[in-house]
Amino acid sequence: MARELPVSILIVNPNSSKSMTEGLQPILADLMHPQLVLQYLTGPEQSPPSVNDFTTSVISAAHTFPSLLPLLVPETPGAPDAYLVACFSDHPLVGMLREHTHKPVIGIFEASVTHALALGQPFGIVTTGKYWERALTDGVQRMFGSGNIGGAFVGVESTGMTALELHDKQAEVVAAGISAAASRMVGRGARTIIMGCAGMSGMERAVQEGCGGERVQIVDAVRSGITTLEGLVRAQRM
Repeated sequence: MARELPVSILIVNPNSSKSMTEGLQPILADLMHPQLVLQYLTGPEQSPPSVNDFTTSVISAAHTFPSLLPLLVPETPGAPDAYLVACFSDHPLVGMLREHTHKPVIGIFEASVTHALALGQPFGIVTTGKYWERALTDGVQRMFGSGNIGGAFVGVESTGMTALELHDKQAEVVAAGISAAASRMVGRGARTIIMGCAGMSGMERAVQEGCGGERVQIVDAVRSGITTLEGLVRAQRM
């Protein structure tokens, strides 16, 4: 039997905060195995340090895309097998990459929402700034043609912090903000909670503390993206 080829996934952080990218690596280390290679790319310094709204989404995509173009040329040595856009939004970079490659491309938003829906319980999203409450709700509607997916989606609660502040503020302040948002989400009926920001990876305990003893499943959006892409690549190789 031929030896199975490794799957290489490029995790793209389209903002310019290298600390955010570096913070993901130890959190995702337990997903690593000999047949999975994770690579990382941070947006250039011209990209905004944090994606906080539609404008910064577009700017981050415009500045990050040129650095990815050389990897999209067919047969480029060292090019990854799949691309994960690690920004929790309906991010334009996903569509831009799909225009230029037949390899799997997914954003952590769509990966985690699909994951949560498959778990079969009402789900909601805990995210960063207030802007994302409406934007992510609209994103779910675009994905499924329904604002609440027949009652499966109960909405979005924000912490009031930017993605950058999740790393820069005191840990106790960040945890309190996430816990409070999770508590409100449970109050709305969610029994699955998506951590709606790449910067929240590894912060499951704060979500659990806000759930008040309720049995709630927690979805890490970045991990959802990695496992989804690994499966897609292997399925295409069959």
